[in-house]
Amino acid sequence: MSFWEQIFLSTPELHILGFLVRGIFAFIFLMIVVRLMGPVEIGEITAIDFVVAITIGSIAAAALVDSEVHFGSSLLNMGLWAFLSISLNLAGIRFPNVRRILVGGPLVLIKNGKIQEKNLFRAKLNFDDLMSALRLQGVALLEDVEFAVLEPRGEISVIKKSQKQSITPEDLKMVVQHQGFPSVVVLHGKIMQRNLHHRGYTENWLKDKLNEMGVEDPETVSLAQLDTNGKLYVDLYDDKQPRPQSTREKELVIKLEKINAQLESFALETENKEMKNIYQEYAEHTVKILSALKPIILKAEEIQD
Repeated sequence: MSFWEQIFLSTPELHILGFLVRGIFAFIFLMIVVRLMGPVEIGEITAIDFVVAITIGSIAAAALVDSEVHFGSSLLNMGLWAFLSISLNLAGIRFPNVRRILVGGPLVLIKNGKIQEKNLFRAKLNFDDLMSALRLQGVALLEDVEFAVLEPRGEISVIKKSQKQSITPEDLKMVVQHQGFPSVVVLHGKIMQRNLHHRGYTENWLKDKLNEMGVEDPETVSLAQLDTNGKLYVDLYDDKQPRPQSTREKELVIKLEKINAQLESFALETENKEMKNIYQEYAEHTVKILSALKPIILKAEEIQD
């Protein structure tokens, strides 16, 4: 029996090199299978996904420790289980009723502040589990809950009553700028050129910005993020040092506030009605500029009104 036949077929004796080759093949095969099955967050797999993962792992483990296990048929069975799992997931996407049969549907545990004891029993949960899940969602009282639902993947989602929900800027009719997704521009002391250029900035700009914040060497930076407004957030390896912050934006706001105060003072002191109107008009302009700049370039703790 040739070397490759010993690897893919069953044999009483398999050299240590054969086991290593089997392990490499199994690793590559499993990586392909995982990619085809798609990403699933750890801790949120369904019961069927769990069974498939355990079965595939068991088949792979048996073929890697027992030379008499037919390695070729093991690969075939792992591929079959992966194919069945992918097929069921695709069928669940195309036909919601199929997914409901395979995975199950959401189960209401609390409705309008009242615990649904029958559903709680069906979910095999006790009151301590339910209250713990509510506390993790920031809810202490049952009367604050409109709905608590056990989702098919096992997590409990909580919807607060409208009068208990947090106030949002939209509720206050406030216009806020879109936050966007920040980019990592420095990671472990290395400048991420691609992310930096994608934002439209250069390495020299980043170094100047770091120098402005008191950071002379990018290698001392553990992580630096750049938001969509051009604001840089820096975390240093040395946790004893305070987080670097730019002072130019704060100085700009302070100067604008001084200008606004002077314009208002001039408007009060002058007796010329025309000049008074001009001073008041420009004072109003500076107030509008300040109200637009502060939410963008300053955090609440960086300046006190």
